[in-house]
Amino acid sequence: MDRRNFIKSGLFAAAVGAAMGPDAIAREANKRAGQENARDILNYNPAMQYRPMGRTGVNVSALGFGMLRLPMRNGHVDFDHTTPMVRRAIEGGVNYIDTGRVYMGGESEQAVGKALAGGWRDRVYVTSKMPWWEMESADDFEKFFDRSRRAIDTDIIDFYHIHMIMHRAWKDYVLPYKLIEQMEKLKAQGKIRFMGFSFHDSLQLFKRVVEYTPAWDFCLIQHNYLDYEYEAGVLGPKYAAANGMGVAVMKPVRTGFLANLPQSMKEALASTGIRKPDAEWALDYLWDIPEVSVAVSGMGSMEDVEENLKYAAKAKPNMLTPAEREALGAAVYAYRHAPGHIDCTGCYQCIPCPQNVAVGYIFAYVYNNYLLHRNKGRAMADYTVSMSPVQRGDPASSCIGCGECLAKCPQHLDIPSLLAKVKETMGK
Repeated sequence: MDRRNFIKSGLFAAAVGAAMGPDAIAREANKRAGQENARDILNYNPAMQYRPMGRTGVNVSALGFGMLRLPMRNGHVDFDHTTPMVRRAIEGGVNYIDTGRVYMGGESEQAVGKALAGGWRDRVYVTSKMPWWEMESADDFEKFFDRSRRAIDTDIIDFYHIHMIMHRAWKDYVLPYKLIEQMEKLKAQGKIRFMGFSFHDSLQLFKRVVEYTPAWDFCLIQHNYLDYEYEAGVLGPKYAAANGMGVAVMKPVRTGFLANLPQSMKEALASTGIRKPDAEWALDYLWDIPEVSVAVSGMGSMEDVEENLKYAAKAKPNMLTPAEREALGAAVYAYRHAPGHIDCTGCYQCIPCPQNVAVGYIFAYVYNNYLLHRNKGRAMADYTVSMSPVQRGDPASSCIGCGECLAKCPQHLDIPSLLAKVKETMGK
């Protein structure tokens, strides 16, 4: 606020103070502050909540549209249904659209381009991601970036990621191919506005990546109320924010698991007397965390969009009551005490495995989910579709029982025996 406006606001407060009282003054001041802030927020809608994206200087909607769970028709993205969904989200105040080069067989970026045609592009921040595992040389970086720009039909990608940084990516691609330096070059050329990364590995590696360069503007991590210690965990957002980075969170409903809870978890949540839809519990947990800038939610129907917009209208840091936190704790307890539950936190201390087995992902993210829902088809989708050997690793059947992982596990799990159990159950 400049000097003139400061003086004017002070005179305003003095003039109305006697008549309005302190509470009314506070309400009026908040209203005026909101009007002032609205001019600085892209696609502002008073029904949406907005948060600062770290040191980027921009405010993003609390809800982001994740373009990875789109309606399908005949094995392809149904663009005719996707476009109205994206535009309805934008009308509701969403200004963050998250896609990736490999999402939906390459059709996700196309879906973004179609949805944002005709002037909608100017109302949102668009993200995309560079898939390191498809690179054959360092020269592929700019080639992949240009393909993304053409698919989205945009000159600038606002938030550009190195996709899925994990131990192999960091060691074999990011550093030797100088991907960070290449991103800095794109930013200097004005082709991207902000540079960052998405992440799937241990908190230890996450800290190393964050500390490697002050050039990072943001990160995208996986987190939810079940996975307190999984991957970057609950400390990840705090560590990134302490380094000035914006924090986007993916898979807030754990690829649908937290939007359709097993009965034991539903009963645990209801035991405290608080009633909410399953998905709202999951999103509220993330929005409660002050360091989280945006929760990126995959939406597959117009109903999903409308429900998420309704939840986002109430999204505030520190929004949960003590009773709500107690309810979430009860649900976590129910999850971890399911018969046969493997007490794996997904810390990734056991990798790299000599046989490239994706131990933490298999235990913490696939098998434990299966134990509660007993939906083998859904579990196999997470097992085979979301876990390619190049990205996360190989299935349980690749374990040869060498035992190299045993001394590394802080939970002291008998990993080879448990992998054999997973193989027997899942058939792979």
